[in-house]
Amino acid sequence: MKKNFKLENLDCANCAAKMEAAINKIDGVSAVISFMTSRLTLEAEDAYFEEAVETAQKAISKVEPDCLIVR
Repeated sequence: MKKNFKLENLDCANCAAKMEAAINKIDGVSAVISFMTSRLTLEAEDAYFEEAVETAQKAISKVEPDCLIVR
């Protein structure tokens, strides 16, 4: 499954790159973050997708605690 999400409170392009790298280290998950549009494109297997979103949020929060994935 592949979905696009809005990222709220994304303040820094460097942070976006760090978040993308951290999410891509998660097994079975592929992510692209666009700082210009504040969008996250997340891809993972259907059965694992909700868990992947939660894990991605944890990785994002480690880089920028105020940044949230808007569902």
